[in-house]
Amino acid sequence: MKKVLFSVLILFVSFMTIRCGSGGETTADSRKEIRYVRKNASSEAAAKDLEALDKALAIMRTMDCSDPASWYYQGAMHWVPDTITGPNSLCESYQTMADLKTAWDNCTHSDSGEEEIHFLVWHRFYIYHFEKIVRKLSGYDEFALPYWGYTDTADTLASRTMPAFFRNNASALFEPARLDSLNQGIPISGRATRKLSLTKLNEYHHYSLFNKNIDVAPHGAMHNYIGFGNDTTGKFRHNQVWQQNTYGMMAEVATAAFDPIFWTHHSNIDRIWQQWTNSPNGQQVLLDELKSVPWDYVFFDENGNKVQYSIDEVFGQVYDMDYDFDDTPVLPKISPKQDVKLFSLKDISLGDTIAKHLKAVSLKNARTRLSLPNTNKENLQLFSAENPKGHVLLLTITVSFEKAPKGDYEVYLNLPGNIAANPESDHFAGFMTFFGANHTHGAHAGHAHHQTRKKKTFVFEISDEALDTDALNKSSFDISFLKSGGSALDDIQLENVHIIKQ
Repeated sequence: MKKVLFSVLILFVSFMTIRCGSGGETTADSRKEIRYVRKNASSEAAAKDLEALDKALAIMRTMDCSDPASWYYQGAMHWVPDTITGPNSLCESYQTMADLKTAWDNCTHSDSGEEEIHFLVWHRFYIYHFEKIVRKLSGYDEFALPYWGYTDTADTLASRTMPAFFRNNASALFEPARLDSLNQGIPISGRATRKLSLTKLNEYHHYSLFNKNIDVAPHGAMHNYIGFGNDTTGKFRHNQVWQQNTYGMMAEVATAAFDPIFWTHHSNIDRIWQQWTNSPNGQQVLLDELKSVPWDYVFFDENGNKVQYSIDEVFGQVYDMDYDFDDTPVLPKISPKQDVKLFSLKDISLGDTIAKHLKAVSLKNARTRLSLPNTNKENLQLFSAENPKGHVLLLTITVSFEKAPKGDYEVYLNLPGNIAANPESDHFAGFMTFFGANHTHGAHAGHAHHQTRKKKTFVFEISDEALDTDALNKSSFDISFLKSGGSALDDIQLENVHIIKQ
């Protein structure tokens, strides 16, 4: 069994008295006293919040796209298509990237992957400011952004069904360019449900690794599922922002935040992150991690005023927000680790490789298995609950493609042929999904894109899996890739695999 089990902190500490806000601006001194509660969007308790969100979005859709509080402006802050073919019926003042407005095109999904360290933090600030705009426009002073709790396991039928407000085609929360079964009230189904597992994710002890892997699943997996589901054939539909037929709004970085379900999806991702932070395994993001990659934190408050944060200001506020979830308080670590050190994915040294595979391999098949000879026989003392000073064992996988595949993969370590693959098993290393893999940040990050094939690197910690499967005492590490969805024609190639000690 897994050695470290995730426990969610659901009891609020005594000093956190929850009371509803009175709307409008709050001062620095009063902000800590006013607590808003984000509720499960499928619960009766969230009904007033959903009504307020519906009312606000109806207003936002009527506002000119040059207004920072408008639906179009807020969606474009995440990203907007580089070019709109034909007259832009939704935003006359935007046609190409030359027309970008302040704070547009600023999400952290990119082909380079460096900006990913800001993924959870930037999105926390993004939906926090959106929440304030909705609170003012709706006139509901107690509004807090609900979450779609699709990862909850107490009642999976209910939790995996898209909340009813978003399925009502008379509501401002409805979007036709989604997987049709979700809009029809059919729960998330098929192999997509496997990517909702949090067991492996919650075993991580380093923010950088947790952040990278929650981005893959459930985050990216849910974007793809809402956009096109388990089967990618015949799923094209009209994307009103792109003004052309493509996959659903949520499956494309450039249009994802224009679908109202985006906000409750990211509220849940924010909740999962805080639950991990509150758990024994959780770690706060480090200032040096955020500063390792410069990033702009530019938003707008509910009065249309530009709000810009320095990285130091972001770091000072990220765990000091004015909201909690109905089952999870948002607060810093109660007992932060005293010996936490920077764990930078940018500085992984291939000199610490103990096994590798460098020959290109196609990943088109349903199952691909590689055997990596263990070339380093030293007696490693691996990181564990019993050995917090031990080596961390990482599995890094780099794949290439001309266009991001629509299928996804489960990766396993030393999976025996007589044991069924299961993300809850001791052999499971992680998921590989490809939301945003076609996306580039060239518009304002200055990256050159001369290569014809894009590359994406996945990094999994496999310390527990290596201990559970006695991997270090074997002559080789067996890595299995199990494909689901997509097409047999998917152009995806495994470039290299490394097992590294850190």
